[in-house]
Formats: sequence, structure tokens, C-alpha cells
Amino acid sequence: MQEEEYSPVSSKVEMSALLETMMQPGAASIRLNVPGAEAFPIVLMDLEDNEYIEYDLTAIRDLAPKLRRGVEYILLGQSHAGMIRSSPLKMRDFVDDNGRLKSKSDWPEGLDLRQRRAAFRAQLRIGMDVGVRLRTDDEDESKRLELMGDLRDLSATGCLTDFYAQDGASKVLNEMHVTLEICFPDSTVFPIDADVRHIKTDSDRQVLTVGFEFTNPSNEKEKQLWNFVREIEREASRSAGDGANRSPSPLFEQKGDNPVALGRRQGHKYATPMARRLARIAGYLDSQMVALRQSQDVNSIQLSAHADRLLDILMDNREDALFALRCIHRESPWVTHGLSVALRMADLAQSRAKIPRDILKAIVACGMIHDLGKGMLPSSLWKASTLSRDSYVRMQSHVALLINQIDKCKWLAPTVVQSVIERVNERLDGSGYPLGLKGNDLGELARMAMVVDAVDAMCRPRADRAGLTPENAYRYLLTNQNQFDRNWVEAYIRHFGVIPVGSLVKYKSGQLAWVISLDEKRHISAVQLTTHEGPPDDELGDVIEGDKLGELGEIREVLGADC
Repeated sequence: MQEEEYSPVSSKVEMSALLETMMQPGAASIRLNVPGAEAFPIVLMDLEDNEYIEYDLTAIRDLAPKLRRGVEYILLGQSHAGMIRSSPLKMRDFVDDNGRLKSKSDWPEGLDLRQRRAAFRAQLRIGMDVGVRLRTDDEDESKRLELMGDLRDLSATGCLTDFYAQDGASKVLNEMHVTLEICFPDSTVFPIDADVRHIKTDSDRQVLTVGFEFTNPSNEKEKQLWNFVREIEREASRSAGDGANRSPSPLFEQKGDNPVALGRRQGHKYATPMARRLARIAGYLDSQMVALRQSQDVNSIQLSAHADRLLDILMDNREDALFALRCIHRESPWVTHGLSVALRMADLAQSRAKIPRDILKAIVACGMIHDLGKGMLPSSLWKASTLSRDSYVRMQSHVALLINQIDKCKWLAPTVVQSVIERVNERLDGSGYPLGLKGNDLGELARMAMVVDAVDAMCRPRADRAGLTPENAYRYLLTNQNQFDRNWVEAYIRHFGVIPVGSLVKYKSGQLAWVISLDEKRHISAVQLTTHEGPPDDELGDVIEGDKLGELGEIREVLGADC
């Protein structure tokens, strides 16, 4: 089915262009130049035309001894033009750089390009809706997640798909190997295994464009794929020239009253306009987490822009912003946790002193991303209800993983990065990580960050426990003054209240309501009624405030965050 044509590439310009395409995450691998050797994925970090190629070997350290001894290898990759293979190369200049193993090789003498007929891609035109569905494989069916995307093109070897960032893509795209379903309008659903090859984030459109390579499709599946490619071309041709007179493709004729779900949902409704604004930032963070898993650095420009947006949200109306935090729930827990920590840190910090905007912005930015390194770790670690000592130590590596990926964010004040990212998990008694710092080693910003982070983390459910109420979290911190700064714990309670904005309360009558405002004494001054214990949605009830609050009676309980 592949009918390959082989051609050498010797032009320096073309070689450079092809090697550039191999710098995309997941696009390059190496294979030792010995019989029977297998290929290993590798990251190309830098190219200097006609001089050298720089690599990150961290993920293949087991191969490093052979490479150090001068064993030759072949650099392999793929681009839109086809499969790429280099002339034999040797590694040199090995360097350990903050836990990352780097090396270089000379520029290859030549490249081979294998072009395949199967690489032809059929492009979908406007109005041709074909969905791509991904599901998590959680054993508990109630916890399985689904991600719907729009197919952009299809070939016998792979496809390109757009996903909506606000659908919580990081919770589904957390592995390089996936099973996807291609869903056509005629209700045809075609399942196939695939590897994630590259991911591109469009922050303005809130879209993740993901390239998939199909994994060893059977002859039968390959025949089906070629049929789909031909039908897409046939349907696309109807909108070109005199194609309108051509008969439509059966694949694109809707059948029955219950067509298969197609395309990105993008129809999410939010409880408040502020929640809709916050959801865009959550979508950015979720897509940034996906990029981190692909070994991409944190995008400095996007982080700066979204930190400004979050700070503007806080400045516009702090209580609306605090309530909006409870409305965001589709994204990964580290995204929602990061948003909450960022917003609350900035709110608490500026309530205590006048802080320049650039410092507040750095606090917000570091708070937003401080936990994203956990998403770069194997899912088995953060899904486990108990961790061995070795697993716990490995979990702690999330701090270093993130620090390695923020080198390009030069505008972040180093002291803020140190306090909010590197030291937020430390404790006053030295029991924290990653450095086990104590008392005087921890400054005021780090002490504040520890409290804000701990309260939010304890109020969220984990695999090993349910989420606590704010009151119980406060009690824990106050009884562990050897770990947490009492002054900051008390300042937090005074500022946000015993029953903070965003709490779900149940009255004696059984009526449920969300706390949306507090008075100057941090007592409840307004609530919004709801009929269920799930996250706030666009069907919230009346706002009850002032003297009318008495008509609701006494509060029977404050519900935990795992409702």
C-alpha cells in the first residue's frame, strides 16, 4: 500500500529545513547503527547550520554509555514530506545540565527522504463535519472522560485534529499512545490506535491542533482508511468549480434521527460572565500542560498575557472572581488549583501592602503554573491512593521538571519564582520538599504561598481522601504551627472568612446555595440558590441578600469541594 520512492537530500538548505521539522516534539528518534537495533524517541534542542545538532538525552540515559563510546547511530524523523533518515552520526560534548543530559553531533553528511503515497492527506473543507473522539480508559465508567475534536485532514498513516482547549484536553491527552474514533455524519465510527506526534497551541482560538500517526493498522483498516480518504476528496470536490453537480459522498449523508456526536463541543455555558473569562485562562493553562508533556517550554509571551488577564479579572471584581473559581472544573486539577492559588495569593498579598503591578503579575504567573510539573509525571503516580517512598520522592521531582521548562520566562522575578514555585511545598519544620528548608530560610512570600497552597489543596479531593471544608483546613493549619506560619494562617482566615466566597452551603430546609458575597466582617451577605451539589452552572437560581437571608434559616453544613 505504501509504494515508497527513495531520494537522497544533499542541498544544505533543504537539509536544514527538514531537520527543523524534526525539532517538533515527538518528531525525532535515533537508532544505533547496528543490526537489529530499535529506535528511541529523542528531543532535538538546537541546530547550528552546517555545524552541529544539539540533543536532550534525558529520556534515554540507558543508551548514553554506548553513545559516549562512539557507537554510530542514525537520526530518524518525519515531516510533511515523508520519512527522514540521516547518514551515520556520532555523539560528542556530553553535559549534565540541572538534571538534563545534553550532547551534540556534527552536521550530517546527508539525509535520505522516503516519500510515501500513503502520506497524501485529504483536506476537509468548511461544512464537512467529521468528529474525532478520545476517551480515557478509567476502570470506573463514571470517571471516564471524553474529548471531541474536528478532523482537519486524513491519510492512510495519520490525521490532524483540532480540539477545544476548554474541554480539559490535558486530562485525556495524557499519554503518547491513544485509541481514537473517527466519526462520520452517516454514523460510521472507525476506531484506530494512534501515537501523538505533535501538538500546536493556538491561544487566540483556544484550539489544540494534534497530529496523530496511526499505529500498525491492519490491511483491512488500511483499506478502510484509503476509502475514507477517497470519499473526503470526493465530497471536498463538490465545493470546487462545477463540483456541485456531483453526487454527495454517502459518508457525509446523515442517517437516522440520532446522528453520532461530531466535532468540538464549544457550547459550554458558564454560571457568570466572569467564569467565562476565567475559562479562557484555564483553557490556556490546560493546553500549556499538554505542551509541557511534549517537552516544550512554557511560552513566555502567552504566560505574560494570561497573567495580565487574571490580574485584570481580580481587579475588576474580586468576589466575582473568587466565585468564578468554583465554576471551572473541566480542566486538570493542577490547572484549577493553580488558578485558585494565583488569584488568592494576589488578593491576599495586596490586602496587606501596596505591591507594584509587575510583582503582583509575577506572583499570579508563578501561582498559575506552580503545579503543572505534576502533569509531566506518569499518571500512575497521581492516581495512586498510597505512594511508596520511592514514588513519593519521584513525585517531588515535579518542581525541578517545571523549573527546567521556564528558562525563557525572563520577565519573572527570580525571588518570586523561588518563593512561589520552588518553596511553596517547604515547611517551617523542614519536613517539606524539595530542599527541606526550615524557618529563617523561608521568606514572607514563601510563607504566604505555603498557606494559600495548602488550604486550596486540602479542600480538593484526592485519590486517598475527600476534600475538606475550609473550616477543617484552617483547623489543621492552626494546629500545625510548626509547619505553617500562624500569622499568615490568621491573615488568610480574616481576609477570606470562615465560610469563603465560593462555598456551597446547605440550610436546615435542605435548600442549597452558593456564597457569592461577604460583608466587611467576613459574614455571608449574599448567596445564590442552586438545586444540585455539582459545580455552578448557567441554571442558578435567585440571589438572596441582606435581610432576606434570614428567611433561609440556619446553615446546617458547608459541603466539601468534592461535591
